[in-house]
Parts: sequence; C-alpha cells; structure tokens
Amino acid sequence: MPLETILLFLIADLMFCLTPGPATMVTVSHALPQGPAGGMRGALGPILGVNFGNFVWYGLTAFGLIALIQAVPVAYSALRWIGVAYLAGMGLQMLRGGNSRLASQSARSANFKRGFLNGLAVHMSNPKALMFYVAFIPPFIDPSGNVLLQFAILAGLTVITETTGLTFYAALASKARNLGNADSAQPFFQKIAAAVLVGAALILSWWNLTDDSMQTAFNLPKVLVG
Repeated sequence: MPLETILLFLIADLMFCLTPGPATMVTVSHALPQGPAGGMRGALGPILGVNFGNFVWYGLTAFGLIALIQAVPVAYSALRWIGVAYLAGMGLQMLRGGNSRLASQSARSANFKRGFLNGLAVHMSNPKALMFYVAFIPPFIDPSGNVLLQFAILAGLTVITETTGLTFYAALASKARNLGNADSAQPFFQKIAAAVLVGAALILSWWNLTDDSMQTAFNLPKVLVG
C-alpha cells in the first residue's frame, strides 16, 4: 500500500474519530464519574470495546468486498465513487451542522467489563457504522493488490485514530468534569475536519479519474482519465 494512501487514510479517519458520535458519548460517560471508577481508567473499557467492534466491521467489510471485486468489478468501481461522495458529503454537513453537546451526557458508575460491553454494543448497533465502512474504505483499497493485507493495515491504522479520538475526549472528561471546554473547542475541530474531508474527497476523485481500473470498468476514453 503506497505511503500517500496510508497518510491520507490516517488523516481522514482521524478527523472522523475527533468528531463526537455515539462511541464518544459512551466513552465520556465512563470517564465522568469521580474516583477510581471514572477518569481514564473508566474510559479504557469502552475504548477497547469500540476498537474490537471496528475489527468486526473490518472483517465483515473485507470479505464482502472481496466477493464484490471478484463478481462485479463495475460495482466496486461505483462503490469507490460512493466513497468520494460520502467523504465530501460528511465534510459539507460538518460545515453546516451544529455542535454535539458533550456536557449533556450523564455520569454513570463504570468498570472495565461494563465499559467494554457498552463500547462494543454501541458500535455494533449503530446502523451508520456499516455504511461508513462500506462507503469509506473502498476508495483506499487497490483491488489489484493483496486486499486482505490492505484491510489489515487500515484496521491497524484505525486502532490508532480511534484510540486517539476517544482518549482525547476521555482526557477532557477526566481532567475537567465540567465539559464546557470540550463544547467550546468543538467548532474549531469541526471546521478543520470538514476541510480535510473535502480535500480528501478531491484527491480521491483525481485518483479515480486517473486509475486504469476505473477506465476499464466504465469504458472511459483515455482523454478523460489521462
């Protein structure tokens, strides 16, 4: 897998992970309680649970995508464009959308087992997770290479980005139990994330237009794809 693909994925995925969602809310709720049950220790369970859920989604996506590549190459090429549209749409939505109110999450007593199961449950029960993996991952996969190895690399990178994003918000929760600071900082992160995602969509669009496999799948003339 080319280094530029790895770096682009790492940056784009990190922007997603820094945007609060259900997994963030669960992690924050386990970091909020006072005492040993909360803080970073309380957040460890949900962080590991979410990461385990990511591996499950990666496995389901990888084997489904392998079958898709082998059976319907044109569908895979179309899926790559869906991924571009997904990135651009998410970026534009983040520019227009409101902020997530982290402070509204209630503090609950936490332990590792409960945190792990809560993190896993929220990640596996989120219907947007499957769409994310089906739409976001394919543009970064080269079907002519070792697909399973590429998925393994991306899964490893996701551990880094997911853990970084969740740890960031867990640290805010454990250090400043009043999460007003996290709310006030969110617009800044949201605008940066939006710009990066739109930029990534533009780069992936160029890659798709200059990719020989895309030309073959859609019978595009050389003049359009360089």
